[in-house]
Amino acid sequence: MSGRRGRQRTGDQGAGESALNSISEAFDHYRLPLTLAEPLAAAMPTMERQLLVHTLYILGATHDPQGRPLIEPFLNHPDPEVREEARFATTEITTIGPEGLTHNS
Repeated sequence: MSGRRGRQRTGDQGAGESALNSISEAFDHYRLPLTLAEPLAAAMPTMERQLLVHTLYILGATHDPQGRPLIEPFLNHPDPEVREEARFATTEITTIGPEGLTHNS
C-alpha cells in the first residue's frame, strides 16, 4: 500500500488525502472498529480516485463483514485502481487473520 500513499497534493484535497493516509497507517498497526471509518461512506460516491482508494483500504482493514455493503458498489467502478482496491478490501474482510492489537475507541 505504500506506493499508493506516496503522492502528496496541495490545498483541501491534499489535507484530506493526508488525513486518510494517517488513518491508513493506524490501521496497519491496530485493528480499529468499522464505526471509526463508517462516516467516510457517505462521501465515497463523490471522492476523487486517490481518496476513494484510501477509504476502501481503510474499510477493508477493519476486517468487519458489516463493511462489505459499503465496498461492494465499487467492485464495478470505471477506474481499475478503485476496482482493484475494492476487491482487495472485500478479501481483507473475508480473511480471518490473527487479532493483533485492537483499539476500540
